[in-house]
Amino acid sequence: MLLKEISVNELETKYKKEKDRKIKQRLHIILLLREGWTQREVAKMIHISNGIVPFWKARFESGGFASLQDKEGRGIKPKLDEEELSMLGSAIEEGILLEDGYRRGYKTKDAIEFINSNFGIGYTPRHCQRILQWINCSLGTLKKTREFGR
Repeated sequence: MLLKEISVNELETKYKKEKDRKIKQRLHIILLLREGWTQREVAKMIHISNGIVPFWKARFESGGFASLQDKEGRGIKPKLDEEELSMLGSAIEEGILLEDGYRRGYKTKDAIEFINSNFGIGYTPRHCQRILQWINCSLGTLKKTREFGR
């Protein structure tokens, strides 16, 4: 879809209705280009680098409005899968059995040790705390508070 084939009114309507700030900025780029501004002028108005404007213009012309969305599969993939997170949550729920028969709650260092011994992954204490927050564990006593899901 060429930029000249789309009406300014249609672009303005989509721009006004869009909630996602990234897509809204991309629509703003396309709208300004359609209104006749140069790529350098658009970059200067929106305070972005000059290379971003032609990138989104080309992507819009090749794929239309759908191409303004982020592509799937971007970013760093998690090292622990759902099953491993579930195992960690169950272990935290059970607690650690002490020599005298009582159980105590997990601490961050216990969770790090559990992950390293069972899955062979070494995490820093801060990253381990993020994982524990992700699976809805209270960081005080590290007892499981509720079910988790992605």
